[in-house]
Amino acid sequence: MKQAVLVSKEKDQFQELSQMLNRNNIDMKWVDSGKALLSQLSEMPAGQWVDLVVTEEQLADMDAKALVEAVIAQSPMTNCAVAGTMEKKKFHDVYEGYGVLMQLPPTPGQADADLLEDHLKKIRVIG
Repeated sequence: MKQAVLVSKEKDQFQELSQMLNRNNIDMKWVDSGKALLSQLSEMPAGQWVDLVVTEEQLADMDAKALVEAVIAQSPMTNCAVAGTMEKKKFHDVYEGYGVLMQLPPTPGQADADLLEDHLKKIRVIG
């Protein structure tokens, strides 16, 4: 089964995304810090990985760029998306080369969930 982890201080922040993931039979977990995510990744059995990580731009223990760097180093097959307000060009410059699928608004709505779903279908994480 495909797996996703939502990283946010507020569980409700990614409500629309969680509904889309559930609709696509993706096992979803929630953690409130980058450290908790990295710990979870380190405990995964060999040959398994989290298919998607969605994180808010600024966590209590690190920013999204530091987390994405650590995730990719530890789990190169994991796709990431970042929820934040960074200007489009700056976002591209900051995350270029890290394979970040997209930037989402801080509290993604249904249209954002649909867009992420389309990205995940294109790379065959779902559907």
